Amino acid sequence: MTVHDIAPEDALASLRTAARARAAARHPGPLPPWYPATAAGLFGAGFVLLGLSALLPERLWLPAATLQLAAALLLVGHVAVGRRVEHRPGIVPAVPSPAVHLLPLPAAGALALPFGWAGFLLALGATGGLVHFLVLRRKRARAGAR
Repeated sequence: MTVHDIAPEDALASLRTAARARAAARHPGPLPPWYPATAAGLFGAGFVLLGLSALLPERLWLPAATLQLAAALLLVGHVAVGRRVEHRPGIVPAVPSPAVHLLPLPAAGALALPFGWAGFLLALGATGGLVHFLVLRRKRARAGAR
């Protein structure tokens, strides 16, 4: 077994760094005002475009592929913006209950019965975007109230 000698100054510096990380995690800065609408819009538009591409007949493969490419770009943009804005240094704060994010699935599932995948994707885009916007707006308001 090896014993490491740590200088008191180094130990104190490590403790200060840990305290700053905890403080940053407890009180992250508020989300930018544009973020809830942007993230929700990218999410909703991406799934709506996927739903629209599913509605096109198979003989129109080029417009469907264009819609799918645009949808993929929007969804990748959603992930990139979310990663950039919500990534916080330090300890990761607690995530709210995932049950709120599951609310759009029953509406999307109900529309999947009569309309198939197109109805599912369209409903998921519209309701998921709305729920995403409301959750992010509440998260922003709570962070700003501290």
